[in-house]
Amino acid sequence: LNNNQGLYAMQSIVKPKRLASFEDMIQSNIKTRILSYMTHQEVQPSYEDYLALNNALQSGDEPMDQVLRWVLQNPKQHRKYFETALYEGLDKLPHEIPELTEFFQLIEQKPVWYDQGKIDEALKFTYRLGVNNGFILRDVSLMTGYLYPGFNQPLVLTGALKKQAGTRLAETTKWWVDITEQGGFERFSKGFTSTIFVRFIHSLVRHQLQKSEKWDAETWGLPINQYDQAMTNIAFSGVVLLGIRALGIFPSKQEVDSFLHFWKYAGWLMGIEEKWLVNNEADGWKMIYWMQFAHPQSDESSISLGSSLSKEPFERKYRYLRSFQQKLAYKQHLEITQFFIGRKKMQKLGLAPQSASWFAYYLIGRNLALYTGAKHIPKLNHFLEQKGRHLQKIGLSLYRNQSQQLASMHQ
Repeated sequence: LNNNQGLYAMQSIVKPKRLASFEDMIQSNIKTRILSYMTHQEVQPSYEDYLALNNALQSGDEPMDQVLRWVLQNPKQHRKYFETALYEGLDKLPHEIPELTEFFQLIEQKPVWYDQGKIDEALKFTYRLGVNNGFILRDVSLMTGYLYPGFNQPLVLTGALKKQAGTRLAETTKWWVDITEQGGFERFSKGFTSTIFVRFIHSLVRHQLQKSEKWDAETWGLPINQYDQAMTNIAFSGVVLLGIRALGIFPSKQEVDSFLHFWKYAGWLMGIEEKWLVNNEADGWKMIYWMQFAHPQSDESSISLGSSLSKEPFERKYRYLRSFQQKLAYKQHLEITQFFIGRKKMQKLGLAPQSASWFAYYLIGRNLALYTGAKHIPKLNHFLEQKGRHLQKIGLSLYRNQSQQLASMHQ
């Protein structure tokens, strides 16, 4: 009866075209049965979930959007005040500004569920992952994200496509390195301030695109909306946890819990509402399942962004044997993507199919040996942590030119 009442009420809801109908989303098939069994819950949404999802596609980030409206009343002066409050603190403002006081008091107060012990544990775990974390983020999370055109629209319309893929990757990697530093979430650390700066830019882009006649709100809902942001957050957390297991690394229950907690707080700081932040992997998997119903089929934006990212290794500034290393990296990244998504989906991203995923098989063998050993040998565990973090930072230095240009973003 509830469903029928829901279906009846559905006639009157305003939904963007990108969202499938409730009837389509509640269909049961072998995939939903397996997922429901694995997650110990129904993966299909209730009607209440469906309404919340529809709402999220049309919702921005009210606290930051409010600050932006104030900034735009006097852009030059107010932006300066905002940056002073962000990088130096409210007490460095020439006088009290209620709009800024309200926002910064909100974000400076850690949520009640925040647990520093879990954050510290998550950092150690992240360092131990070494290059594996970056491979999953680049070749799985980012690359497969391009299969979903809803994510691509803001990039296409803000001209980000014209930016070299290396620059986009450098910006994201720089932010990721900053928030994963020890003390990265302390109030005046680069991790904290750059997250709030990115949140401000998101709000600005949302405002500009909404005004633009090029933005098709009937199809896409709101630019950089709650649901798309929540899914981006899951790409850094839940997708990484799935990906590392496929590459031979099996985290403990405690490591999974801490890692998800770290990204829950990162998402909260980025302006994602708590109801869209996941506490356990099963909730993340459910939201990943819903994603296919919240985006149309991949399109030409998928091909532009996918092929552009695949050629990014040719922009890298390797010190030795540059041309050889660039070609090798190009091939290795494609082999990892193919291992996860298969050749058919590779075509949808404009990617060259590979003979076999040799590099992925190599990583699996290497990881099984190293990480299984580390569970029994404390010295090896410590080595993985130290070496892993060092490799993560070397990854950033490959985009040396681009990351230097980011200095203005992280004062």
